[in-house]
Amino acid sequence: MQAEVECITSFGNDLGESLLWDADGGLVYWIDAWKCLVQTYDPVTGNIGRIDFARPLDGRPIGSIALGNDGALISGVKGGFYRLDMRNGDVELLAAVETERPPTNRLNDGKCDRRGRFWCASINTDRQTRSGALWRFDRGSGARLMDDGLQAGNGIAWSPDDRIMYLADSFLRRIWQYDFDLEHGEVANRRLFVSTEALGVPDGATVDADGCYWTALFQAGAVAQFDPDGKLIKRIELPVTYPTMCSFGDDDLGTLYVTSASRFSDEADRLARPRTGHLFAIRGLGVRGLPDAKFRM
Repeated sequence: MQAEVECITSFGNDLGESLLWDADGGLVYWIDAWKCLVQTYDPVTGNIGRIDFARPLDGRPIGSIALGNDGALISGVKGGFYRLDMRNGDVELLAAVETERPPTNRLNDGKCDRRGRFWCASINTDRQTRSGALWRFDRGSGARLMDDGLQAGNGIAWSPDDRIMYLADSFLRRIWQYDFDLEHGEVANRRLFVSTEALGVPDGATVDADGCYWTALFQAGAVAQFDPDGKLIKRIELPVTYPTMCSFGDDDLGTLYVTSASRFSDEADRLARPRTGHLFAIRGLGVRGLPDAKFRM
């Protein structure tokens, strides 16, 4: 089966990120991080919605979002975890984090585990300092530091059996595995899953129903699929240099959506790749994703 890449949007994002599929609403969600925008795409109608949270967040970038069980979003924002209300654009600070870390730190990639806890990794945007961390946030018990010493925390995902959690450190070009305890929300025994030195920078990621790990290869213009042993199975080229995140969507979870960024492209790259920053859909992969878990608000 030949995979087909389709450009979905007629506009580009500055930093498209944090894809997820809302099965109840039939919508793809993603963000434009530094613009503080949350966007939706309806694959049936083609309609695209955008809500601007820049004013209530004082312009602080959104790193990631996940659906909440009350219809709102849980979000990792520079400085803390927020509830974002898609109905009226209101925000609520749930927990402040990293206030004593470098000002170049911000919360980045985040997802919910299948018990409704939000996991979020931070990045130092100087791309050099290892002051990033892995956080776990529960509405009842608050924010808890789970790991430290990251340069650019990214690529959070879980195996279908919930025994393994994945985490990438993007600019070190490493993807890690942890033993994962779903019942208690604990991680242990971090070890190397894949080095992407020869492939590109691992960015946002997902796991399919067969347990394969998919990651956007930032700076390398592709997405890659690795089997559970870390063997590269597939590499799909995209018409952009900076893909940022991939996640499965549509009613059958058979479409791989991919976000991208334009803020890192120079003029020559924008001219050569005019769809930079756009949202893409890859069909015909012959695999299915896993449902996105919701946060327990």
